[in-house]
Amino acid sequence: MANQDLWARPLADTLVDAFRVSSLSYIRRAQAYNPATGDVSLSETVFPAAGAVTKTMRTEEGGIGEVYAIEAWVNASGISDIWPTTLDQLEYDGARWQITAISPQFSGDVKYACKLQARRA
Repeated sequence: MANQDLWARPLADTLVDAFRVSSLSYIRRAQAYNPATGDVSLSETVFPAAGAVTKTMRTEEGGIGEVYAIEAWVNASGISDIWPTTLDQLEYDGARWQITAISPQFSGDVKYACKLQARRA
């Protein structure tokens, strides 16, 4: 175990817990291909109260539409010690949000936490 694992993971858990919102869900999405049928199926696992929303954004795109985005921090212990992917989504404020960026990701020999950016899906 890395030296910082002893304090960094508990610190990440404490910080995310301090700002956690119950209305943010992390949705792990996985695709599976069936070669016999050629079908691709999508499964979802929902992790409620998954983290802290730290920023909401609303920008205009060329005068014809608005883009809504959020930033959120999740701790790995709250989402079964997995790293998020851009296939995954968040649910917040009554809407689905597609994860567009995952940076930074903090870890040693174990995963601590990461910041997610997402746009309204």
